[in-house]
Amino acid sequence: MRVGIFGGTFDPIHMGHMIVAEQVRDELSMERVVFVPSGIPPHKEASSVRAPAEDRYEMVLAAIAGNERFLADRIEIDAGRPMHTVETVPLLKERLPGDEWFFITGADEVSNLLSWKDPDRLLEEVVMVAATRPGYDLSRLGHLEDRLKNFDRIFPVECTRVDISATGIRRRILQGKSIRYLVPEGVHEIITRRRLYRADGRQSRGELLKEEGS
Repeated sequence: MRVGIFGGTFDPIHMGHMIVAEQVRDELSMERVVFVPSGIPPHKEASSVRAPAEDRYEMVLAAIAGNERFLADRIEIDAGRPMHTVETVPLLKERLPGDEWFFITGADEVSNLLSWKDPDRLLEEVVMVAATRPGYDLSRLGHLEDRLKNFDRIFPVECTRVDISATGIRRRILQGKSIRYLVPEGVHEIITRRRLYRADGRQSRGELLKEEGS
């Protein structure tokens, strides 16, 4: 059974993520894709993550609802500390069944693989799927060939180009513009209800429960 791991801050998760996950799953005949939202990203300043981990996890759950091949795992959130991918992958492999494992990320991220912790050890654990857009110049990954002994475990997959980014979504929210159809409907509802990414802050869970019960 083939299993894909899709990690990221998902701040917020959006339709671009969903399209990549589905097209990679289909292309490589994966049984399932496990979305793993980061708790404290090791490569980012904590202040750069805008939504709390629990909100980001719940948005992932809302996004994947109805797709039986998509799962979510909160292993990095529950760790309470920064976790590198090379640490996360073996733990996921222990707790989930699978014969072949893949890690899904964008080709531009793969091009920076030398900055990841123990990239060769990671490539022993998983095949690295470099999700590319049409026309992407694969020579941009060429510099890795002489630096990684497991370079042959990097596998490009071309996906439909969708020009959506979490940064752009957050900017639109701050500008008071609609993000409907940029994110799954369940995600849109959470962002709206909890006032995420707005300049005036987010509602507390207590306020939300009071509002939902009224």
